[in-house]
Amino acid sequence: MQAHRAVLETDHEGHIKDPPTLPPDAKVEAIFLVLDEPASRTSLRKPPPDLSGMRIVGDIVAPALDEQDWNLNRA
Repeated sequence: MQAHRAVLETDHEGHIKDPPTLPPDAKVEAIFLVLDEPASRTSLRKPPPDLSGMRIVGDIVAPALDEQDWNLNRA
């Protein structure tokens, strides 16, 4: 058994647009999940309201632990 995922689209009447080609003389089981409408790709991403206006001050790249606390095997 092989699993293949295909996202199918329907027209305004519910008919499948561009149906996939299926293997000849095969039994195919299909389970259809209706996907929610995706958010518009043109919409801009925005931070959560409680983070808006927040400023980052200082070094945000520095490690949280000192190098001696890394517990690395040293040669």
